[in-house]
Formats: sequence, structure tokens, C-alpha cells
Amino acid sequence: MSMSNNPKTLSVILIMTHLVAFIVGVALVNYANSPAIAPKAQVAEVSEANPQIAIDYNTMKEQYEKMNERITFLENQNMDYTWQITSLGTEILERDTEISNLKSEIKSLKNDIIMLNFILESQNNKTSNEIVQNNSIVIAPEPTPPAVEADTVYTPYMSYPPYGSRGTMPYPTAYATVTPNVVKFSSGLSIEEIVNKIRFNISYLDHKTDGYPYMIQYADETLVRGKGDCTDKALLLFSCLVSKGYSVNDMGIAAISKCDGQALHDVIIIKNLAANKDNFGKYHFDVDGETFYILDPTNSLSTNAYEVSPQYKDCLIVGNLYFYDTNKGKGWMPYKIQ
Repeated sequence: MSMSNNPKTLSVILIMTHLVAFIVGVALVNYANSPAIAPKAQVAEVSEANPQIAIDYNTMKEQYEKMNERITFLENQNMDYTWQITSLGTEILERDTEISNLKSEIKSLKNDIIMLNFILESQNNKTSNEIVQNNSIVIAPEPTPPAVEADTVYTPYMSYPPYGSRGTMPYPTAYATVTPNVVKFSSGLSIEEIVNKIRFNISYLDHKTDGYPYMIQYADETLVRGKGDCTDKALLLFSCLVSKGYSVNDMGIAAISKCDGQALHDVIIIKNLAANKDNFGKYHFDVDGETFYILDPTNSLSTNAYEVSPQYKDCLIVGNLYFYDTNKGKGWMPYKIQ
């Protein structure tokens, strides 16, 4: 019996054929609408409708690729710069070390020169120190040479407040505390020897290098650092003299200047001085009926302890005074040096 003669079999075949066709049709529609195909089809349709879209698309694609290339170039360049910066940092560190070493050598040479100058001056002035008294020759005492204290290290005996929290007035009450360091520094020395020791053993320091041009150091701190400016040296001398038995009420810190009021400079002033007052001559003045003598521990010349820095000695005025008693000596006091 043929298939055409069997209506039932024919019906089944027709149904199966339509079902397969339907499934294939649905699959084709889904494929055409899939994300991977639809945009391309849309772009193709739009491109055919408007060719400018295709041009803009290609242009943006070119810009995108160029930007990626630029990013890669900049990243490589950044790596090169980073390497160069690291190399420069290493070189700067080496130069800083070299500068520090050279400064140490200069300091050592400077001290040697000062000592040699002192020896030469002592030899040249030796004959001038002979004094005739009662038909006999008396040898006058020679100036005390700078005290030498090699490789002495001082450790802090007190806590120092932060630089930024300190005042700008050099009151001895606050800054001239006597510590074991101060006692050790001045032990066994005369007043002239202490002055010269501060002159030659404490290097000069401009506090601008610390970022605090008006900073004041404590006497103990000046010894620990081994350096200080004129204010720091005057306060250290004040502390040393207190450790030697001088009364805090017999001393003070004075700001001196030239007659034009410029170039301020701090020194120590002291009364009842246990030294030859004849040597002080014009470097004294009166305050409230009391005579005070000037000691300048910053003067770097190989001179006697009573000499002041040469830029002030010809025309010198005493300005602000700072005593242990903070109620004394306030305000500008233009005492002319006698």
C-alpha cells in the first residue's frame, strides 16, 4: 500500500514538515536579532542611508587608537622620569654628605688658624707686656688662650620645648638654667677662660637655617648642639657665671647696636666683676646708679675677654635689657657706652 493511499500517514508527514519549518524560522529570527548581529546590521543600514556616520565612526576609532598609543608613550616616559628622579636623589644625598665633610674640614682649619693667630699675637706682643716698676721689669699676664676641649659630647639634661613654641625675649630666667653640662663646661676656669672657651668652642649659628630666625636656645642646648648665635652664647655665659657663684641679680642680657640702631647684637652685662675693671674702659654704663660691664662671648678675634665685636666698639648704644627679674629693664634704654 502506497503512502499516498494512506491519508493518516500523509497527515503525520505534513505536520512534521510544518513543525520543522516553524522551528527553523524561529531560530533564524533570534539569530538576526542577537546583540552580535543586530548592531552591524543597524550600522550597515544607517551607513547606507547616511555615509557620514561611517566616516565619523572611522574617525573616532582612529582617535581612540591614537589616544591609546599616547597613553602608552606617557606611561613609558613616566617610568623614565621616575628613574631619573631616583638617580638625582642619590646624587643629591652624595653631594650633601660631601658638603658636610667639607664643612667639618673648614671648621677644623678655622680653629687651627685661630690658634696660630693667637700664638703669633702672643709672641709679637710679648715684649710690649714688659712693665717697668720700681726700676725692675715685671712681666704682665698674657691673654688667656682659647680653651680646647676635643671630642667632648654633651647629652641633654633637660627637655627643650619645640622651636615654634619658644618666645623671642632672651630672659635668663627661662633660658639660662644651670645643668651638669654647664658645670662641666666651666669647671676650673676663670671668667676670661670661660668667655674665650665659648668664643672658640661654640660655633656660630644663624637660626635662619633652622627656619626660625628669632629662635632662642637654652644654655644646656647650646652645649649639646655645639653651636649658637650671639643670644645663645650670651645666655650660656650667664649660666656658666651663675655656676661659678655670680648672683643672677648682678647680671643681665643687653641688646647693643651701632649709633644708627642697626645690627643688633646680644652680650652679657655684669656688675661686681671679679676681674681687672681697668681693661673694660669704655665698655661699661650705668643703670639706676649701678655700673655694668660688657662681656661679648661671640667676638671671634683673638682678643681679651673684655673686647666686643669690632663693628660695635666705635659707636655703641645699649638697647633692651633682660634681667633675671623680668620686671627690671623693660623697654628700649639708649645708654651710651662710656
